[in-house]
Amino acid sequence: MDKQTIETYDREAERIAQLHSRLTPDRLYTLITEYFTKSGNTLDVGCGIGRDTNWLNQHDYPALGVDASEGMLKQALHLYPQVRFLKDFLPDLTNLNGQTFQNILCSAVLMHLNKAHLEQACLKLVTLLKANGHLIISIRETNAVDHRENGKLYEPIDINTFKQFFLQHQCKVVFEEQEIEPARQLTWYNFVIRK
Repeated sequence: MDKQTIETYDREAERIAQLHSRLTPDRLYTLITEYFTKSGNTLDVGCGIGRDTNWLNQHDYPALGVDASEGMLKQALHLYPQVRFLKDFLPDLTNLNGQTFQNILCSAVLMHLNKAHLEQACLKLVTLLKANGHLIISIRETNAVDHRENGKLYEPIDINTFKQFFLQHQCKVVFEEQEIEPARQLTWYNFVIRK
């Protein structure tokens, strides 16, 4: 995970928590409902303030949330004390102790990695996913010329190369879409990948 990005999330955790608490990612929740296995153990990678981890647990997807930012995890533990959270981050996710998951959510995370770590991170996600499990990934682009917004990295990801990686690792891209966020005119990509 990009160090400057983590530092920004740590520094602005309270402000980000206030913003994210007011947002509901309806499209993401629709995809989860359609593709994730109920009662299947679930991992939320880059859980931030824990909003989505909490939603998963409330909807019978028993979930563990992991994040790189201590500041964001502090907010998550304050907002959702009944939910399990752990400090860990891509590309390694070393604190999961060999666990595998039926469902993995990785929303708005991969673009915060340096390009050199993207393939390693994707391989880790594939390794953590059980056979016939589903991985939902969302990626957001930026309009910033230097690929940074308020200190956070938004590394461009070549979508065709990204999809090809999963195909080469015995996975199937079962759903993909591209959306323009109206308010900021930013492009989002959503993928559902089955192992």
